[in-house]
Amino acid sequence: MASALRRCPVFHCLLLLLFCFHCSQGFSRAALPFGLVRRELSCEGYAIDLRCPGSDVIMIETANYGRTDDKICDADPFQMENVQCYLPDAYKIISQR
Repeated sequence: MASALRRCPVFHCLLLLLFCFHCSQGFSRAALPFGLVRRELSCEGYAIDLRCPGSDVIMIETANYGRTDDKICDADPFQMENVQCYLPDAYKIISQR
């Protein structure tokens, strides 16, 4: 992923909006209470350990790799100048893992 962002000289982060659901339930996003949706954030150099209880599986709702503001995963001021840095294929890449 980092090679696709070479033009963005910033400290990157990965932001995921995800939820867990039971395979046997038949999937309906509309039926899930918002409390089951989790937001996970990992700054560059740190891993995320994503797990669901029991036999539930993870469904990725959205994913962003890059930087869209100067507050999350902040580093030195020079690296915060470009906040329009993202990887358009982040959702596709993360969903396949």
